Amino acid sequence: MDTPTNTNVKREWRSQSGWLAGVIVIAIGVLFLLHNFGIRLVFFEYRNWWAIVILIFSLAPLSMAYRHYRETGKWDANMVYYLTSAAAILTVGLIFLLHLHWDRWWPLFLIYGGCWMLVRRSYHSGTGGREDPKNDAGDA
Repeated sequence: MDTPTNTNVKREWRSQSGWLAGVIVIAIGVLFLLHNFGIRLVFFEYRNWWAIVILIFSLAPLSMAYRHYRETGKWDANMVYYLTSAAAILTVGLIFLLHLHWDRWWPLFLIYGGCWMLVRRSYHSGTGGREDPKNDAGDA
């Protein structure tokens, strides 16, 4: 069950993410079209320019973390979930962008996975790291 705050953040993000995703896709299409017509843009000359697109995708969980913090004013399982998601996306983008070696950085993904496992139950239940409210009612 989602808390009202968690549900509001998700609902607001879904309503805004549709137009934001559309604008991003349109912008990428326009850039490719300009490139096809011979208009050379500086970042197309960079070998891994597309890694920037991966970095842009990290803005979604970062903005959700920011909104959640603004609404609740605290760090909880939802914040860890959003920030860990953003960190994983950022790591992939930076590995490609900076030509880093996967064989050195792959343990980070184990760490991210462990963080997700620790907060998964609280995040999906909407308790945000608090104990299950059903159990609290039964103890009284």
